[in-house]
Amino acid sequence: MEKMCACYKRIFIPRPIVCNQQYCSDSECQKTRKKKWQKEKLANDREYRDNQAAAQKEWCSRNKGYWKEYRKRNHGYAERNRILQRERNRRRRSKPQIAKMDASGAENIISSGCYRLMPLCNGVIAKMDELIVKIDVISSGCSIAVQGP
Repeated sequence: MEKMCACYKRIFIPRPIVCNQQYCSDSECQKTRKKKWQKEKLANDREYRDNQAAAQKEWCSRNKGYWKEYRKRNHGYAERNRILQRERNRRRRSKPQIAKMDASGAENIISSGCYRLMPLCNGVIAKMDELIVKIDVISSGCSIAVQGP
């Protein structure tokens, strides 16, 4: 029974001992398959990710200066990386920043409750268009400095 390779969409005959084979035996297709597997494994398996990080750290400690020499020998690589890094920095700066933890400092200044919001016009509180809002604090472990109204 023939199948279509998930990589280059070529027809191939799967090996009978490999259940649900999706990739043909071509070396480029196998590299693609392994890259996909490794990317998924790194995203979903903390132990595997930690093991890979430890192995990389150990390799770097045995091969000090490798990347510095590599960049010296491969000027195109270094220049391309600089350009891409500038683009990554530009994109990061253009995104709205969201503080996930401790945005208000050491103490939480708002507690859960109902609040009345009124517009301030030229330093004077306007009595029109006031809103009643309910605010729920969803972070845990924060001390509350100010109680509701």
